[in-house]
Amino acid sequence: MLRFTARNYARIAAAAVTRRVPVYAHFGITHRCNLTCKMCGIWRYGNEREELSPAELQLMAERMARLGVVQLSIGGGEPFASANLEAACSAFLGQGLNLRVLTNGIGEGNGRNVVRGQRYLDRVDRVIDLGVKNFSVSLDSLYPKRFDYICEQEGAWDEAVATMSHMSRRLSGVGGALPTINCVVSNLNLEELPDMVRFARDIGFAVSFLPIELLPDPKAGLRNWEARFIRYRPELGMPIEAAADEAHRRIDAAYGAIIAMKAAGEPILNSTPYLEASRRYLKTGRFPAEGCDAGRLYFSVAPNGQFTICHRTEQQHLHFLDPNFEEYFHSAEFERLRLMEAGGCEGCMRACWIDTSSMFRTLEGFFETAKMTLQPPSARRTAGPDVADRWARRDEISLPAELVEAAPA
Repeated sequence: MLRFTARNYARIAAAAVTRRVPVYAHFGITHRCNLTCKMCGIWRYGNEREELSPAELQLMAERMARLGVVQLSIGGGEPFASANLEAACSAFLGQGLNLRVLTNGIGEGNGRNVVRGQRYLDRVDRVIDLGVKNFSVSLDSLYPKRFDYICEQEGAWDEAVATMSHMSRRLSGVGGALPTINCVVSNLNLEELPDMVRFARDIGFAVSFLPIELLPDPKAGLRNWEARFIRYRPELGMPIEAAADEAHRRIDAAYGAIIAMKAAGEPILNSTPYLEASRRYLKTGRFPAEGCDAGRLYFSVAPNGQFTICHRTEQQHLHFLDPNFEEYFHSAEFERLRLMEAGGCEGCMRACWIDTSSMFRTLEGFFETAKMTLQPPSARRTAGPDVADRWARRDEISLPAELVEAAPA
């Protein structure tokens, strides 16, 4: 979500006209993570020794500002696993970038060395005190057992929701704050989507829905760069052939409901064009056919500073901190490689990429995003843990036995 200064408005206007200003960037500050979520494999590649120093982060921030970046998301892995997160936030905010931190809300660390509780919340507070107004926290279910199953971590739901309540209180009354739930839509939670919107509203959050992407078979990760970061978990996927009619009915019911809620003003961050594309993807497995703006409107930087036009492409470009990078980025050679990569990509449903394109390619997407951005902060609620906990579905069966039994080890 974009919040603009006068300088950033000019960049947004230029991007809307030319689609050649990289207004959005994603920086994975680390691949280390304290969770091993079933749909994600990025935690396998975390290496602290490859991560950038505070001095390098400052150079990165200055370069992003010169390139025209308006909105930056710091993700991972888990960003709080990096001791340099505060330094990164200070550097990027100091260059006038709008910043969002993507966190799982469940402590910091890696593997067994996980720090939870007050130390983690103290770091959240330090980041807020530096000026970060926007966070995205992962939550895929209102069933604690189901979410713990997805995260492969007992108690994950309670910790994530406690973090959301803490953020809601700290950001109360802060102009421009829009904390958000990131919800991965899968076979396990389709029927929960409307209540996830209501839950987000009641705790003072917005919600963003991302349709799940999974490997088609257990060995696909050996054949594809992007596939290193996703996993083969068929119990989370939507049936496309077998039982397709029932699956399509469920998808249409869920997405029809949240698209109507979006039109009624509920706090759904996604644009309607993106939600419609998500519905089609879950029913058919086909990605949007519209052109890709990777490397133009948005790009990605890995923990070691390697530039890619998006997560799916191989690291064949100059390092982001290379002295010649800016000249290269504006060169005909870069555009030639970018077009080859984007043209050869099978596509994706990443909200940060596809929804940014929707914003600049469709009037509907642009005006919906502007309306959400300009919503007065006073209209948002603040809730404590007691309010959030009332939504927890602790007394119902949350995991169909046949799915758990069919799941790979």
